[in-house]
Formats: sequence, structure tokens, C-alpha cells
Amino acid sequence: MSGMTQLIKSEYINVSPRSRRHDQFVTVLRALVIRDVTSRYRRSSLGMWWAFLQPLILMLLFNMLRGFVNIPSDGIPYILFSYSGLLPWTFFTNSVAACGPSITTNAEIIKKIALPREVFPLAAVTATLFDFMMSSIVMALLMIYYAVPIGLALLWLPALIILMGTAAFAVGILIAGLGTFRKDFIFATPFLTQAWLFITPVIYPLSSVPEKWQSLYMLNPMVGVIEGFRSVLLKAQSPALEPLALSVIMTAILLGISWPLFRKLSDYFADVL
Repeated sequence: MSGMTQLIKSEYINVSPRSRRHDQFVTVLRALVIRDVTSRYRRSSLGMWWAFLQPLILMLLFNMLRGFVNIPSDGIPYILFSYSGLLPWTFFTNSVAACGPSITTNAEIIKKIALPREVFPLAAVTATLFDFMMSSIVMALLMIYYAVPIGLALLWLPALIILMGTAAFAVGILIAGLGTFRKDFIFATPFLTQAWLFITPVIYPLSSVPEKWQSLYMLNPMVGVIEGFRSVLLKAQSPALEPLALSVIMTAILLGISWPLFRKLSDYFADVL
């Protein structure tokens, strides 16, 4: 039995029966998140610097691309504009990618301890918040450099982060469930998110989308998230109601589909692990 499995099992046994289900879930979640965060950059020369570099490199590449292609930015310096979109987008794609193999990589725990399977993709999303927080430091420095005014709109950030994480979990838990039976879903995830990037206002503004297509375009749950981050961080304004509301609705619908499907599939995980 591995150290992680033994730790989780011993803490589970020590939990009182009355509160076992809730405390077990929290115990396992905490242990998995700590493990994922501490092991993510192990044996890496740059270590946690990769958390800064990934969105930073993408920002620089998109800024180079802008030298050849006229990409609007709603009057905002493009470095600020692109990074404010890449910050939540990188979290989303990394979370979904981490969720995919979260069941298969924890097969030993799943086969030996009866616990809610949702804890594994949830731990993957939660651990990715560490990278998000590190990347946010760069965003803060850019805002200081460009003297971006801040206001009470920043109070929206916790809600936007929760919505961002829920959207990532809703997609990630679907990939995790299907990928346990067919790894093709896990292998296809990078192509899915790359294609998704081009229908999300990460490197261009929502205003550049033709008005007749905007209602359809905003069915993408990440549109409201990214537009919300830009409004709050760069314009000191509350998020626009329509894209935010549609993001909440579509995330809820997606979660309402993916979570029950995951739970149904989880009954058969032990048979294929």
C-alpha cells in the first residue's frame, strides 16, 4: 500500500461515523491537493516558475502575432488585454487536462477505499488554483505598471473564480469519466481546448464578434468568465450582465449533464482500473 493510500485510509478510519462522509471527502481532497501541488514541479529545474512562464510566453507570442495581424483590444494595451484573458483561460485548460487522468492515476486508492470518485477531478482543479494564484502576481504587476485604476468591482473576483473553477470541473469531470474507459478522450483534450480557444475572447474582444452572432457565441461558458475578469481588472466595472448570466446558466447545464454521467460511469471504474 502506497504512503498516500495508507494516509487516506488511516485518517478515514479515525473519522466518527456521524460525520464520516463529509470529513472523509475533505480529508482526501486536502491530501490529494497537497500531493499534486508539491509533486507538480518536482525534478523540474525551473520549478514553480513554470506557473509564471506558461501564460507569460503565450502573451508574448500573441503580442508578436499582433505585429502581423490587426487584433483589436478595446483601447486597452494589448499586453494587459491578452494576459487578462490568458489568466483564466490557462487555469481552465490546465484544470481540464489535469482532470482527464485523475481517475486512472489514483487507481490504487479507488480500488482500496470506498469514497466519492468526484474528489479526484475536484482535487485536480483545486490544485491548479495554485498556478492561477502565481500567475495572478504577474497580472498585478502589469496593472501597477500601467497604472490601472481599481475599485469596488474587484469584489466580483471571488465569484468569477468560483464560476471559472466550476466550468473547469464541469468539463474536466466529463473527460475524467469517459477517459477512464477510453484514453482517446484524454489524448483529444489538448486539441479540444486549442479549438475552444478560437471561439473564446482570449486574444480578441467580444466586441469584435458580429452582433448577430454574439448571443450564440456567449453560450460558451468561458465567454462570461473572461469578459468578467477584464471588466473587473482593467475597467473597474462590474461584469456585463448578459454574458455573465449566460455563463452561469451554461455552466449549470453542463454540470447537470456531466456530473450524473460521471457518477453513473463511476460504478464501473473498479472493473477497468
